[in-house]
Amino acid sequence: MPPRHRQVVPLSLVAALLCQCGVPQPPQCRHVPLSSRVPAATLIAEAGHDWAILGNASRRTQWPAARTQYNAALAKLFDQLRCGSASGWDQRAATLGTRIATPNRFDCDPGTLDAVFPAATVSVNSVIRHITVDGVGLPVVGWKKTTPVGVKRDPFLLPNGHPYVLTATLEFPRAGPPAWHFVKRWLREDLPVSNTSHPLAADWTAPNAFFWHMCELDNLTIQSVILPERYMEETGIYFVQSYDPDKIPLVFVHGLVSSPDSFKNMINELAPDPWFRQHYQIWLYNYPTGNPWIFSGMKFREAMRGACAYARTKGSDRNLKRMVVVAHSMGGLLTRSSVTDPQTVLYDADFKKPFGALDVPEKTRALIRDTYLYQPLTEPQRVVFLAVPHHGSPFADSSISLWISRLIRLPKTLTVDLLDATVHAVGDVIKGDNPSTHIPTSINSLSPNNNLTIALNKLPLPGRVTFHSIIGDRGKGGTPDSSDGFVPYNSSHITPVASELIVPSNHSVQNDPQAAAELKRILQLHLKGSTKP
Repeated sequence: MPPRHRQVVPLSLVAALLCQCGVPQPPQCRHVPLSSRVPAATLIAEAGHDWAILGNASRRTQWPAARTQYNAALAKLFDQLRCGSASGWDQRAATLGTRIATPNRFDCDPGTLDAVFPAATVSVNSVIRHITVDGVGLPVVGWKKTTPVGVKRDPFLLPNGHPYVLTATLEFPRAGPPAWHFVKRWLREDLPVSNTSHPLAADWTAPNAFFWHMCELDNLTIQSVILPERYMEETGIYFVQSYDPDKIPLVFVHGLVSSPDSFKNMINELAPDPWFRQHYQIWLYNYPTGNPWIFSGMKFREAMRGACAYARTKGSDRNLKRMVVVAHSMGGLLTRSSVTDPQTVLYDADFKKPFGALDVPEKTRALIRDTYLYQPLTEPQRVVFLAVPHHGSPFADSSISLWISRLIRLPKTLTVDLLDATVHAVGDVIKGDNPSTHIPTSINSLSPNNNLTIALNKLPLPGRVTFHSIIGDRGKGGTPDSSDGFVPYNSSHITPVASELIVPSNHSVQNDPQAAAELKRILQLHLKGSTKP
């Protein structure tokens, strides 16, 4: 009989999944493209002529052609500006007979960025819809480097780098050389030209797509399941922009085998809307998804409390206390448990003895208290569930899921501090005949038969929070017997919620256009103050 090789494929698969490729780099420009090698003076004269037309209301009928010609000349000039041989933006601008405008609230200083390049050079294939705005100017992407994944950086700072949605323009003042402006497009909609005003061009998708091209978080989704401890250091809240006390935090919490990039299509749909940028700021929560949801929920509350404490040092917490959380899949269990008073229900699901009777080290006692007997978060005022397995998923009990669960290596905080110190020292503390296998992984913690999943559903949804559900049915209908392919409807459906919408999507409902439209509706409703006290 030939030898059996049943293990070769899985081990090879794991090896491939754990392989990391080199971090990509921003687009480089060492030579001016041939198509842009037109004398700068010629391009400046053409752009200046069109600028004069755009500033003259009596020539309104000529505006469309002037805008097209101005933008074309600007694109070629920008190639010469960024690809020139002189050192620094100011010197390269002077070489062209132009200057960089003094930065202000609405303008970015390109010299403070590590790269600035045309949005058209960015591949946007990773995002479903390419959203642009026609107008005056050249959409560009700014990039400011931070540290890679695994390297310490300032709290709440995005790993790898930060993208900027910018629009380059060349202003022609009455005196002096033409001035380059790099407009912060999220702050400005229109461009004043003499006595007129024109919409500013924008590319909202390119910076979003570029960030996820550069950021390593989305490369770690499988690794964070199988080896969660290795990626615990990246657990935390990331601010997409500097914290602003005048805006409401919108917190995205991803699910199993995922990272914050799972929300890039929703963010892509939200960012172009002025009302959204005016009233909301995005926070991303990242965590390794191999840990059981009860432990990840504890880390979520820890990260949220740290972020909220920081936010309170920046001003009033009025908008902080209007927080909205959008949670997908297992992230919904983290969120639901974190805003709910657990009483002793979760604790009783896992422990035989009362908490006060536990004879365990203080470190273990603190871990148990923070995991099972915590104080809920008070800042979230509204929660949107996306395909959440409130009652578990049959997939968690499948043979492939059980196989993957056996590969997962949990953090020492769980396997040593809680399991060894508690179970091995006091064998009768935790329920179950085999304590050494008691602590579940993320996958088997999603089983419909999991003690904690059953216990969580015994706790009522807190009345101080308004809840919404968005559920997928793969476009097949059939509710209540439908499924998104991973979570059946009867698991995603809970009551009471303010609204429930079924969209024709698989489990990745956050990529569905109807789901994005529903989230916009909910966020606009939230602005009107239609929230339970």
